[in-house]
Amino acid sequence: MPPTSTPPMHPRHSYSTPHSATWTPPAGSTAMGPPNTTAASASVAAVSSLPAENGIEVSGRHVEKMIHADSQFPSLLDKLRPGGGGGAGHATLSGLSESDYPALAGGSNTPEVASLRQMSSVRRVPLPAELVEHFGHMQCNCMMGLFTEVERAWLTIDSDIYVWRYEDCSDLAYFDGLSDTVLSVALLQPKKDIFQSHIRYLLCLTTAVEIVLLGVGFSDDDAEMHLLPEPLFTLPTDATYMMSIRGTASGRIFMGGKDGCLYEFAYKADDGWFGKKATKINHSTSALSFMVPTFINAALYEEDAVVQIEVDDTRNVLYTRSEKGVITVFDLGRGGDETNRVCSITQAQIAQEASAVAR
Repeated sequence: MPPTSTPPMHPRHSYSTPHSATWTPPAGSTAMGPPNTTAASASVAAVSSLPAENGIEVSGRHVEKMIHADSQFPSLLDKLRPGGGGGAGHATLSGLSESDYPALAGGSNTPEVASLRQMSSVRRVPLPAELVEHFGHMQCNCMMGLFTEVERAWLTIDSDIYVWRYEDCSDLAYFDGLSDTVLSVALLQPKKDIFQSHIRYLLCLTTAVEIVLLGVGFSDDDAEMHLLPEPLFTLPTDATYMMSIRGTASGRIFMGGKDGCLYEFAYKADDGWFGKKATKINHSTSALSFMVPTFINAALYEEDAVVQIEVDDTRNVLYTRSEKGVITVFDLGRGGDETNRVCSITQAQIAQEASAVAR
């Protein structure tokens, strides 16, 4: 008998694994399970090397194309930058160099500078003669301002206030019913259906001790102004000086305290079961702040007086500015009868954000 040879040992499957990039099973063979690891790795490598483009690659190239197109246009910062070309579409800016402020007094050979005129007084109206005599008795403080809505000027000398028509220096009216120096003055609109018809305005005066509301009336032809001799309302300051006063079109009265709080002089026609005719409301503290003693609040919070109050009656928004430059926004509500603190920003934050925009 011819010698029998031992058949070679084969893997589990009856096909061999080629070492090419693509695997093809032998003809007539049937795969009895997953291919081995070497074949799977070769198959993945073959698929990844195909030239077909997927959706992510196409999207990425499209985004890069759009970013490149946007970069060809000047940015808003470039347009606002001083000397940004000076051409069309670029804003110009002056005032950053000394040449923008020519010296008019020293004389200049430039025709443009020579044609400039400084401010000059058009008309000068002296103070009323009766008023000049009172300056000799001034002891502490003197302030002056204008009530443009009634064409009047006002002047305070210590605890007295004088009001007159600034056009012809006539119709001098005064009030001397206070015993302390006047710290702030404002002419305000009264609330509707509170006072009699002859009271058209309210004059608010604050001292270190009290806050006083005076009635202001006019003659039929508006030629003469009348200050009621007796105050309509009086409230104590509770040792907090009111540094600024501002009224709204609806008749609300807001005051800025030296302690940095926003106050309101709230008044109504009659006393009620749960309130008086006039009260002072602090809109900068919580409803439970009365439980904390005053000396503790003074120790915890740094004093920063509210020196300016502005009201936007069209949007019912109130703004305050403190002595250190802190701006606070209050929302007065849709009807103008609410007071909600919205936000506050310091002078340092404003400067930081402005420098960030300018960079």
